[in-house]
Amino acid sequence: MECKMNLKMAIKNDYLLGLLLIAPITCIVIEVVLIATKTISPRVLLELPFKELPATLDFRIIASFSLIIVVTLILFVKRVLYIKSFENEYRTVDAKVVDINYIKDRCGVDVEFNFNGESCSKHFMLFNNKQTRYVHMDSEVKLIIKNENPKKCLIKDLYFD
Repeated sequence: MECKMNLKMAIKNDYLLGLLLIAPITCIVIEVVLIATKTISPRVLLELPFKELPATLDFRIIASFSLIIVVTLILFVKRVLYIKSFENEYRTVDAKVVDINYIKDRCGVDVEFNFNGESCSKHFMLFNNKQTRYVHMDSEVKLIIKNENPKKCLIKDLYFD
């Protein structure tokens, strides 16, 4: 049984993955707007001596947004690699949705399942969209568990083809 990650589907459904993509895009747009409106001027920074750069507001703004962009993109890649790692070693189990909480554009989903004779539970943060609407109270979902560890699991239909 082949299990292949669908990146587009994962971004649409996984709340953390979506935020880690939205944050750097937002920072890039803000930096472009600030530069386009001449609120900050990167050209001036090129003319200053290196030791004077941290004292300028333009440098601090650009450095702050750049740091956010780099950190969130690194975390995005780490999350994608984590989800992708489920392709190699996994086991599928049935789980029952026992609780759902909706908050604006996201939903928290609690599932319970049996793994090796042991009762387990897991909480997922998902975007509230048409793909995740099939996950409702008392519905059955398939979980994909990594490395026989019930704490490392994902809802199969929301991340994999």
